[in-house]
This record gives sequence, structure tokens and C-alpha cells, in this order.
Amino acid sequence: MAKVAIREADWIEPESGEVAPATMLVEDGRIAARLDVGERVSADWEPIARPGLSIAPGFVDLHFHGELVATPPERFAEALANDAERMLREGATAFLATSVCWPQSELGDAVDALARAADACATGASCLGLHLEGPWISADAPGAMAPDAIRPFAASRDLETLARAGERLRMVTLAPEVAGADALLDALADRGVVAALGHTRATTEVIDAAVARGLRHVTHLWNAMGPLHHREPGVPGAVLADDRLTADLICDGHHVHPSVVRTTARALGERLLLITDRVALPERGAVASALGEAAREGEEGPWRRADGTLVGSALGLDGAVRNLRRFADVDLAEAVAACTLRPATLLGVENERGTLRVGARADFACLDETGGVAETWVAGAPVWRADGNEGASR
Repeated sequence: MAKVAIREADWIEPESGEVAPATMLVEDGRIAARLDVGERVSADWEPIARPGLSIAPGFVDLHFHGELVATPPERFAEALANDAERMLREGATAFLATSVCWPQSELGDAVDALARAADACATGASCLGLHLEGPWISADAPGAMAPDAIRPFAASRDLETLARAGERLRMVTLAPEVAGADALLDALADRGVVAALGHTRATTEVIDAAVARGLRHVTHLWNAMGPLHHREPGVPGAVLADDRLTADLICDGHHVHPSVVRTTARALGERLLLITDRVALPERGAVASALGEAAREGEEGPWRRADGTLVGSALGLDGAVRNLRRFADVDLAEAVAACTLRPATLLGVENERGTLRVGARADFACLDETGGVAETWVAGAPVWRADGNEGASR
């Protein structure tokens, strides 16, 4: 593979928060070195100039449904392949394939099919594994999940579901107040799987006990959970106050009001992560899916049921970065860290992804002056360009 020297761009370092010009040397799909501007590069490195661009680590989406919500299990591999290619145009280079609450009779086979599809996902953004969003959540906070698919955790039947996901299982969203949650938390801790709080009405005391058993993260803060009150903090208040928990946010301006995004960013600081909760449905009229029948709210809006229930988002992580900067007045490096280094750290892959450190994978999102994605690179090669020359020459 060619040795390339990418220069004349500003590099966004999520660890330090620095945005500065540099020359990055890339070899064999990895970052070989970072040089200051003006340092000499030997003739065996192919120079590639990217003036006017800011280059971030490839974005990492912990919560992405995509086409899965309207696809039968036998076609999961095709759906994931489509999603993985489509994500490149939004700067995402890695993601977790995220389930919905499938009925008990379907869950095991669907999880098995999803794990096999993740193994087969070989091009586009990398599928890092599975995120099971339920079914072990609260029936009092279903969000868009099918109520008849929500249930407690029963080790006698549900440990097999976890086993069928195998090593591909990376995250499970659960409600710690449901029956069997302690056994589920213990099983996830034993497997090294991220336990995330979500779709819950848990009290502060229940959340605290769950954290002691290994709960580490919170799924789409503010959505599908009770409200905050000054005498009863509820789930949001407990999360904002607990430094042991990270939390992700759907920053599309529909799921969480911009002023609440701003408040949340100030309260969480480096504990804030960005996700999309993206669903991809056919665009014609109301469409039936595993999340119910939904229609798109205009060209830019989210999917909703007829009763107004939000059904995932139509967001890309590039849009989430732009929105967080606009809503919360955070700088570029801070917004980028929320969908690069922080999710990678949560998954334990921060030496490989979500970073520009030497030795990491050379996965980049190249941003123009508006924050739009101009190019996406995977393993040291350009695989998507906004000018239409996908995978084109440098």
C-alpha cells in the first residue's frame, strides 16, 4: 500500500482539543507519524494536499438501526451492507448495529442473524458489533418499541440470547427496575459488555444500585425516560449528577430541544456522546416496520407515527456535530470528541478508532468550512468524496 503524506489541512485532536495544521504520514492503513508544518518529508512519501479542510477521526455511532427495522432477518446482511456504505458520506467509519424489541418468539433467531450479518459486513463503515436495545426495558417507557415485545429478563431463556450474539455483543440497553435486571447486569459484566440505562423510569436509588453492578452508560438521554423535577430528579437528574455515567444524545433538534441540549452539554462536559438512533425506511408514505407504521416529517424531519411518537431519527453524525456546535456553542474539537474518542473509549477501542494517535487506523472524516463532509477515508484510502469521485485518485 502506498505511503502518503497528507498535508495543508487542520487536524482535529480529540484528546487534546487542539485543531492545528500538520502533516500526517499514513502507511499500510495506519497513522505512521505526525509532523509539524515545515518538517521535511522524504521522497518515498506521496504528498496529498487538502487545503481548507479540517480532518477528524472517523465518526463512531453507538446506536444505528438503519434498514434493519424494516428488513426480515434473512436480509440483514444486505441491509447492513447498504447502511455501511451510506454512512461513509456522513463521515462515519464505525458503528454498532442496533436491534429493536423483537417478540420473544423471534428474538433469538433475529440476534443470531444480526451477529452473522455483522461478521459479513466487509465494506464501508466497520460494524464493530451489536447493540441490543431491549427487550429488557420498562413497559412504562417504551418509546417507539412494540409494547408486546417488552419483557423482564429471565436467565433460563435469555442467557441463550446473549450467547447467540457471542463476541459480537458490545452493548445492551436495559431498564434496571425490571425483574431480572440484576442477573442481566451480572451477565453483561461477566462478558465485558457495556450495560446502558434506557427506556426506564428507575429511581435514583435503583440507578445507583445498578451502577454498583456495572451500569456505565445512558442511552438517548431525555428520550423514553421520565422527566426531571426539582424535588424528584428522575432519570435525567440522576444521570446529570452522577460522574460515573456517560450519556449519549440524539442531537437533531427534534428529540431534544436545543436549549436542553445546551444545558446537557454544560452539565455532562466530557461525559457527553453523540448518536444518531438512525432509521432508514422507504420514503413513500407511511411505512410499516418493527417500530410500527411511521412517516417522514418533511424532507429534513424525523420519522413519526400518526400519534406523534418519534421513531428514530434521520440524522447523520456530521449533522449531529454541526447541531451540537450551534445549539450548545461548543468548539469543533469538543463536538468531534463526542462522536469519536468518547464512544471509542466506551467500547475499549480508543487505541484503534476515534483518534489520530500514531499507530491507530487511518480512518478520517474530512470536513469543509461549513462542517459538511468533503471526504471519508478508511484504512488510509479515500472511499467517498462529495464531488462524486468515490474512491477516486488522490
